[in-house]
Amino acid sequence: MSRELRAQAMKALKDALHEVSGIKVKDIQPEPSGRRGAKDDIIAKIDIYGHNRTLVCKVRENSETVPVRRALKELNRVVGTRVEDLMPILIAPSLSQEAQTLCTESNAGFLDLEGNVRLVMKEVFIAKRSLPHHHPLPPVAEPLPTSETARYAHVA
Repeated sequence: MSRELRAQAMKALKDALHEVSGIKVKDIQPEPSGRRGAKDDIIAKIDIYGHNRTLVCKVRENSETVPVRRALKELNRVVGTRVEDLMPILIAPSLSQEAQTLCTESNAGFLDLEGNVRLVMKEVFIAKRSLPHHHPLPPVAEPLPTSETARYAHVA
């Protein structure tokens, strides 16, 4: 995973959290690389209405079904081994509807760089869905001269 993608993921997470006034972001950092596979993890410490929460995020470049399932399994294993209240989140450049459903079924939040977000915390629920980006229509052409204006066209 590239550093640029991780930086984009951290910014997108921070932006999503800042949309709720009751959430105070204390710290968002990459997981220290001492642990195997942690190079794609992000840990966010937040305060929600006076309650401390920790978000464990896994960043993936690929949002196909098999890598998503693998990442969710890793997230749930990490969350299950710690005593503190953790929330697993999957972050990717783009997440299909199927990948979003897998996250929901695994009780994990998701965030993609296209603007889709679903974070369920005890005190707050954040959901945002972006519409697909359509290419703009070409500009409307000027109307062709009618027979009445055609005779004056050569004069102008």
